[in-house]
Amino acid sequence: MTPSSSNSRAPVLVVDDDAELRDALRELLEENGYDVYCAENGREALELLKRVDPPPGLILLDLVMPVMSGQEMLVALKQVHALAAIPVTIVSASEDPPPGEDFLHKPLDVDALLGIVEKACGS
Repeated sequence: MTPSSSNSRAPVLVVDDDAELRDALRELLEENGYDVYCAENGREALELLKRVDPPPGLILLDLVMPVMSGQEMLVALKQVHALAAIPVTIVSASEDPPPGEDFLHKPLDVDALLGIVEKACGS
């Protein structure tokens, strides 16, 4: 899977089981010039990461999802050297984010989100 445009910015991977939010984030990021990969749970995201080129410059990760949670995905990411270097920002309504990870609380502050994406993926 490759992004559709010839964008020099790194793509963003959005991992969230809420299809409406996932689509809204994809549209927002694409409108701001970013290519976007999407997955509905951690397992799907890990499979996608094995085959995408280029790899994402940032993963926006929900914590509470079926099949494989965001917490479980974080553990799996850290076990694969090539994936461990990809920055992760937790995007969740959780009041208890994992320590050591960037965190955006739902509902999202669009300016804060775009600032994080720009820092990780280029402007």
